[in-house]
Amino acid sequence: MTTPLRRCLALLTAVLALAAGLTLPSYAEQTGSGAAARSSAQRAPLTQVQRVRVSWQGTSDNPDYVNSAVVPGIGSLDLICRPNDTRVRLYTDRRGRETQMWLQKYETKNGRAVVAVKTPRIYQYAHAEDDGRGGTGYYAHEGLNQVPGVENRSPGGYMHGVISQRSSREADGAQVASPLQVTTFEHDWNWNGFDHPQRYRSCTIDATITTQYPADQRTVLTWRGWETAPQETLRTALPGIGWLHLSCPTDTELDPTVWIDPYSEESSLDLEDVRGEGAVADQRTTTTRAYDPATGLLGPYPLPSNGTLRMRVLNGEASRWLMLSSYWVTNDRWGPGRNVCELAAGAYNR
Repeated sequence: MTTPLRRCLALLTAVLALAAGLTLPSYAEQTGSGAAARSSAQRAPLTQVQRVRVSWQGTSDNPDYVNSAVVPGIGSLDLICRPNDTRVRLYTDRRGRETQMWLQKYETKNGRAVVAVKTPRIYQYAHAEDDGRGGTGYYAHEGLNQVPGVENRSPGGYMHGVISQRSSREADGAQVASPLQVTTFEHDWNWNGFDHPQRYRSCTIDATITTQYPADQRTVLTWRGWETAPQETLRTALPGIGWLHLSCPTDTELDPTVWIDPYSEESSLDLEDVRGEGAVADQRTTTTRAYDPATGLLGPYPLPSNGTLRMRVLNGEASRWLMLSSYWVTNDRWGPGRNVCELAAGAYNR
């Protein structure tokens, strides 16, 4: 490819990326030339933030009931708000891999503030011994309605979510050589008038979707029971903060944990641990891990076997929000080959 053509393509890529809210390397960094290429690793992290909205009034001639965002490296996320269909829907064309959308879903039900951990999945193999003839399709979703059909008026609600993709749970299934990007999102919704004529109806769904691109910030730790000497720990960078550590031992006597190795003593870790489904007061635990001068760490904190953590890390004036999903089984009664650990964490824009 000629140099002028390379430059034209690089310029076009940059224009499109800026329109999507993505900061890209310079032309020299992309082509590997000059001092810029040598210093690119020291630059600010590449972060894509997408703000997606579905908003319509029934008086509109052609309401837009659906809006979509890219989930980089994985597929797409659809926000849907029709009078008979309200949901968030994930798509990937790689059902041979394990794709997960973990959610902390907050809403009001029967006058109570409730929360639920939800895990829409896309997969071909449910476990290590699955023959691959079952599984799901290419879509997974979480409904926003509380009754069959859709209720007239939504009491409103919001979600914190994290989307990740990893190797199949079956040894001969599709495997991923290195961690893919993790995408997080925050999402709220409200609608009214759905039992009435079209002109009285309205709906709004807002979502902020964040993806970190650098390889040293792709926090996905996975092992399968059929692997020999699987990776049990992972360290990834938190720019301006320090290092995020995950541990998922195969030893049943040891608990999976998360901790932060901060750059300074002026640091702390706030956690919201959500498991199961029910009243917020019963299902959410909040706590803070202060800096431990004996270890120089924040934490460790035990990871849920089937749940989520929302975390805020502070280091001096720097702060970062993280969403983490955790699923692990180390004592499967059908055999050690079906044991599994699937952890993922991503930062999100606030």
